[in-house]
Amino acid sequence: MPTATYNLDEIFAVTTKYIDDQISEIFMNTTPLYNEIMKKKEYVDGGNRLTVALDFNPNQAIGFITGTAADTLNVTPQQNLIPAELPWKYMYSNFSVTLQDLNTTADSKHAIVSLVTQKAKNTLASVRQKLAKSFYESAASDANAFNGMADIFAPSGTAYAGLLDTDLGLDETGDKKWLPAFDTTSTVVDYKTIEPMLTKLKTKASINGNASKLGYMVSKAAVLSAFKQNQQLQQRFLPAKDLMAGFDGVNVDGVIWYADEFAPGSGTAYNLYLINADSIKFFYKYGFEGKDSPQDVSGLRIPNQPIMCHQKFYTGNLFCVDRRVNGMFSALDPAAVRS
Repeated sequence: MPTATYNLDEIFAVTTKYIDDQISEIFMNTTPLYNEIMKKKEYVDGGNRLTVALDFNPNQAIGFITGTAADTLNVTPQQNLIPAELPWKYMYSNFSVTLQDLNTTADSKHAIVSLVTQKAKNTLASVRQKLAKSFYESAASDANAFNGMADIFAPSGTAYAGLLDTDLGLDETGDKKWLPAFDTTSTVVDYKTIEPMLTKLKTKASINGNASKLGYMVSKAAVLSAFKQNQQLQQRFLPAKDLMAGFDGVNVDGVIWYADEFAPGSGTAYNLYLINADSIKFFYKYGFEGKDSPQDVSGLRIPNQPIMCHQKFYTGNLFCVDRRVNGMFSALDPAAVRS
């Protein structure tokens, strides 16, 4: 009587190693926003919540004195830090091999390895797409989802990371410290529209001696295309390529503008995000770069079904640690022209 020439437990073990070896691909060349954020991801060793101490209040115990005994120094304790908190978010990936899969596949070790590996490749690609799309979304509509760009760029009056935009006061330029810059009215996609916010955000971080700077911009391709067409005669907007990221873009005053099809927008209202690369972090514990959850399993046999599966778990969340150095246009119309 014929017997199977393969061991499914061994095959799943080989596939698990394949996934672990290829896990870095999760961070690569999916979308520009996803790629840029994942370049600065940070490991966090647990905790009930993700907490960042915001440096919101300059030290007031600084000043000029005469240098004599007449001087009185300010030694009053001050609260310079305030915590911002977001919850951990949890995600899983699963692929299964059924009895039917095995029955319709050539009965050899090579064929079964190929089947399981192909399912693993599909799973990795799907994880990348799921994560990349989720970076633009909000936990308001799905409490289990990441606190993505829709939460980071929530309007005034909506709390982010447990803080309202009024909780941290104003910065030296009179802008709210816990709120991005917004333009909700401009429609024409040209340099005259983009430049004022671009220039302001490029210089804002340096006011406090922060070395971070505006890093990149992202929008749907239709918005970037409209900008290129409107500025086609101006040499400063020659196409540029960020070879490190692997995406084509346009260099606008030293800032690369990328086309990202997951960016929100349709009809006559498209978003353009101006992002400080150091301000948006992805914090994680399990599921990235080989840091496995203790609950990851490979070759798990479902007791009451003819199925073996591979399950991997991911934990983390997006976190903007300085909202004021980012900006968003929300009403851009690729078809609009300047009168």
